[in-house]
Amino acid sequence: MKKVIKNDVSFFVSDAKQFEFFWDNVFSNHWEDFTFNILDYYLHPDKNYLDIGAWIGPTVLYAANKAKHTFSIEPDPVAFAELQKNMEMNTSIAHKITLINKALSYQSGTKKLYKREHFGDSSSSLIPTLSDDFHTVSVSTLKEVLKEFLIEDLSLIKMDIEGGEYLLVPSMRSYLKKYKPAFYLSLHPNFLKSYMLKECSSEKEREKTFRKRVKKLVKSLKMYEYIYDSSFHRIDQNDFLDLLLTINEPVEFLFTSTPLNTTNK
Repeated sequence: MKKVIKNDVSFFVSDAKQFEFFWDNVFSNHWEDFTFNILDYYLHPDKNYLDIGAWIGPTVLYAANKAKHTFSIEPDPVAFAELQKNMEMNTSIAHKITLINKALSYQSGTKKLYKREHFGDSSSSLIPTLSDDFHTVSVSTLKEVLKEFLIEDLSLIKMDIEGGEYLLVPSMRSYLKKYKPAFYLSLHPNFLKSYMLKECSSEKEREKTFRKRVKKLVKSLKMYEYIYDSSFHRIDQNDFLDLLLTINEPVEFLFTSTPLNTTNK
């Protein structure tokens, strides 16, 4: 067991060898500062938080110190086992965390969760990229999970699912339009493009499919008036599609129905 500290929050985590470097060298060294600024900004003791793609729990354990309740979704069997161990080490907040060992997608049932290099390394995905090795996982829609776990009053949804977002986000459109929770989204165009190398027979087909997926995702988020990048710069909705079509590396955006007061970030 080891104690880790981020901003004004501390919690305990397992000292498992596989994740030692992350906790000792990555997490403590300005890892995803924008993410934690967003958590600080939106999480409140009277509102809930949904973490889609929780991995081993860095954002989950942090959020549980600030939100009313944290719902954490993680399908990777190695990551989920570590997430569960980490939660159980923090008895003061464990009752404020619900762990959900499944994936979210546009339809329920079971799907193949593919590793990229190793299961548990935060890069497993519902779309195959570097490897065809997979683990079969349970899959639900957002609507089903919200109903099953009685999830409501969300002040923030975070999604980081390694390329699966291009299929999942459009299926969430009606919910996002109705409730408009702040939505923090990680996009992985490199994962989608790797997948299309396997699925599309020509460069022309790949470009057409990529553009179609991106356009559908952008259309699904039209209900949000404000879009911010990781430097807290506002992005005009009219420019968003063109921007996404030029990005090749993972990138994060915040979608919200009210302007962000960056003086309080």
